[in-house]
Amino acid sequence: MSSLPVLDVSGLGRRYGELEALHDLNLEVHAGECVAVIGHNGSGKTTAVRLIAGQLDPSAGSIHVEGAPVDQEVEAIEARAALALVPDTPSLYDDLTVREHLQLVAVAHGVNEGLSAAPDGGALAELSAAPDGGALADGGLEARIEELLGGLGLAEKLDATPGTLSRGMRQKVQLACALIRPWRLLVLDEPVVGLDPASQRTLRELLLEAKRAGKAVVLTTHQLEFARGVADRAVVLSEGAVVADGPYDEIVDGAVVREYGLL
Repeated sequence: MSSLPVLDVSGLGRRYGELEALHDLNLEVHAGECVAVIGHNGSGKTTAVRLIAGQLDPSAGSIHVEGAPVDQEVEAIEARAALALVPDTPSLYDDLTVREHLQLVAVAHGVNEGLSAAPDGGALAELSAAPDGGALADGGLEARIEELLGGLGLAEKLDATPGTLSRGMRQKVQLACALIRPWRLLVLDEPVVGLDPASQRTLRELLLEAKRAGKAVVLTTHQLEFARGVADRAVVLSEGAVVADGPYDEIVDGAVVREYGLL
């Protein structure tokens, strides 16, 4: 692993008036590593995700992605370019088809038809463009979109609009939008919600392949068994504060998880 973390969070805090939603979060995530943030609703997980993604300004502390500060322009542009977010609630355009969503994201991030073939011939993790701007498989963007959506069980929904899709399908479209573009850090907030068992297995394999490709992953989840074997570390939040941080199996099988009623 590189000595420079892909994500470096130091002393991160967020207040809403008198309410301290997040207090003194410190987190490093390196290339090829996955960290799971676990805790009850209201523990600060989504606040942490939104801060890391630059959707909220911190009240204290700092966030750097690939060495660039998330909350300081113009450097934040570099941080946002390296980070892909899958929020807990899908946010899609009502009048765009599934295919058009992926085309829009790809164009916005400079992914186009002229890029060369992926080195391994198209594993699912390679369906996100490579860190340097990204290599597409032979056949270009349209082939990549069809392969990615096929892997997520959406092959028959290419021309569907969000209003015709189930909650789980919309979540998979949001995931596909994150994977079609270049990224070094993938942040997922409760990605398992609404996914059927087959889609959960696909997502697990996507995350494992991403780690093998040297990407960094942060995810929040209530589904502790889903993250087992994927997450290297667990950070437990309660009332906005870290109450445990360590190897995933050690934390999940230990006393803290039971003490806070997370099993």
